[in-house]
Amino acid sequence: MAYTVSQFKEILDGLGFHLGPDGLNGNNGNILDAYTQAAIREFQYQYKLPTTSRLDSVTQDRAQKVIRNLQHSLNLVVNAQLPVNEFYGPRTLQAVRAFQKAFNLPVTGIATLTLRQKLDEEARKRAMVTA
Repeated sequence: MAYTVSQFKEILDGLGFHLGPDGLNGNNGNILDAYTQAAIREFQYQYKLPTTSRLDSVTQDRAQKVIRNLQHSLNLVVNAQLPVNEFYGPRTLQAVRAFQKAFNLPVTGIATLTLRQKLDEEARKRAMVTA
């Protein structure tokens, strides 16, 4: 599945990558502007991908894995009952907020790298208990 630029912007925003001074609200649409290219480059760097600033298939594949893992972990930890897909939609946003609230974190709905690491740690704990 190939993302549109606007779908990928939603993912970047949901994962805490900077899309400009007004965030996603000021950077919507299907335009691959300089802010979006910089956010893609940051994503690529964080996941040790070639830093091309392009929305290539390698970058999209990695983003799909990140989002699916996020949703799976949210299902384990806060019983979010999310469909595990490749989109950071309103239900994923609400589940991230539920996790943040449950663990006394600032409730932003943004799944930063630090949050995803804590979530993965909690998911591993729960997986061990049920194993």
